[in-house]
Amino acid sequence: MIIHVRLSEGRDDDVITWYEAQVDKSAALRSVIREHVRLHNGDSQEAIVKSVVAGELARLPDVVAAAVRGALAGYRLADANTPDVEPGAENPELAGRLDAELDARWGE
Repeated sequence: MIIHVRLSEGRDDDVITWYEAQVDKSAALRSVIREHVRLHNGDSQEAIVKSVVAGELARLPDVVAAAVRGALAGYRLADANTPDVEPGAENPELAGRLDAELDARWGE
């Protein structure tokens, strides 16, 4: 079965923003429709919230990994197995850039 939906800019901006952010759009829509049906067919709102939170928590490692990749984009990090780097040694260039960023962000 194919269902067509028309969304209007202005009136449905929140739905459009949510939909555009979904990686697997079909699965996301099926999930939302099922949750709506469950809510209106007797399941408690608490059970639905627990289900949604569990789903979001399952994605958390991917979200954190993407955020870390984004934060480290553009930095050249030394390979931990590089023989000329003493284990545990601090990279002075990287430490200086990190200190400058932290000072800029928190004003110290």
